Amino acid sequence: MKCRYFIPSLLICTMFLSGCVEREILDDLYIETAKAFDYEGEDKIRGTSLFPIYLADKSIQNGTLSAEASSTREVLEKLERRSQQPLVRGGLDIVLVGEELAKKGIIDIGDSLQRDASVGARLYLTVTEGEAGELIKGNYGLRGNGTYLSNLIHHNITRRELPETNLHMFVYDYFQEGQTPYLPILKQLSNESVAITGIALFDKDKMVKKIPAKDMFFFKLLVDKFAEGSHVIKMGKERSRGHVEKSVEASVTSLISKSKIIVKHNSDPVEVTIRVKIRGIIREYTGKNLTPDKVIEVEKAMKKDIEEKCMKMLKEFQELGIDPVGIGQNQKHGIRGFDFKEWEDNIYPQVKFNVDARVQILEAGTVE
Repeated sequence: MKCRYFIPSLLICTMFLSGCVEREILDDLYIETAKAFDYEGEDKIRGTSLFPIYLADKSIQNGTLSAEASSTREVLEKLERRSQQPLVRGGLDIVLVGEELAKKGIIDIGDSLQRDASVGARLYLTVTEGEAGELIKGNYGLRGNGTYLSNLIHHNITRRELPETNLHMFVYDYFQEGQTPYLPILKQLSNESVAITGIALFDKDKMVKKIPAKDMFFFKLLVDKFAEGSHVIKMGKERSRGHVEKSVEASVTSLISKSKIIVKHNSDPVEVTIRVKIRGIIREYTGKNLTPDKVIEVEKAMKKDIEEKCMKMLKEFQELGIDPVGIGQNQKHGIRGFDFKEWEDNIYPQVKFNVDARVQILEAGTVE
């Protein structure tokens, strides 16, 4: 008997409750997919908001709004006053920061984004060569600029030489001791094309160095794992049948790698060895015959290449007083009562580095 009255009562309650929530139609909102920030002089930044406008023929037009202010919060307020529809940050995929602003410091931007509950911590934070506001106004792909740029970053993390990075990781590395953050660098090649041109290294929240694209492979070996990717090794020159010398290259792909930090605290100075294990397949070889002996030569050449380039990077990081590899963070988990100040001030600047690369070619493919 009680059940007959329960269902109508539940329906009535649901009707009253649903009336308490303000409904918003997607077509009546500007859903931000990307944002750009640039330095505009002392105590002033320019923010540019990007949002897709869906046209009647189902195509997407990139809409933008810009405003100047002294803080990211004030920029947002000014953008709202200039927008004919509410600006919503729940769809934000990527935030771009101009290189000049990155050198001044960007933690205010990162902190503001992290505190916004509508913004996902996994959004991509990047640095741009030149002005970020100009790059964001291009016309890339058919799905809108925000989606294009975030897909570009995602692809290069999963398939190429870009180490994993996002807003959460940047803010975490900034606040923790023993590791300094890094971000990808984007450059507009044309109004329809953008490329990743390197990695920005930070001391706290200020950009202090740029890893060029040609060295991103070695940087990723130090800070992340490879699950895919490729690398070309120069093998010197070889005489062809016509007695003409030509450069020989081997392309190693389907790379799998992992690294380990080994510290000898008892030595003076402290010794830090980065052990890198990498396996791959030779997909292309431009020499005459890819014999077993040639495969061993490729392994040795790749080992030498990795050890030299990684060693050079580690010494540059040491000179700058930055630690993107996280050697100090590694010690925090391995030593009870680890003194970070002593490490940063006296030990890390004197550390002797070693790189031990162990390369294994699993099989050989195409031979030219």
